[in-house]
Amino acid sequence: MSSMSFPPARAVGRGAAWYRGDCHVHSVASDGELTPEELAGRARAAGLDFMATTEHNSPAGPGVWGHLAADDFLIVLGEE
Repeated sequence: MSSMSFPPARAVGRGAAWYRGDCHVHSVASDGELTPEELAGRARAAGLDFMATTEHNSPAGPGVWGHLAADDFLIVLGEE
């Protein structure tokens, strides 16, 4: 691998590209320490394109996370 950053550029729009994301986060709704707003804010500040919430024993409702998603930031709801 070369010394350049991998992937070299952030995905723009949708389609075939490398997407940066976090596939496993927990909020205060489970055993996490941050609110959904704090998690989404930190993920966006880190340059992520998506995150997946994986709360324990209950799915996260769209009302909790839906307003934090945007055209350039996807939130995947999950359950662990």
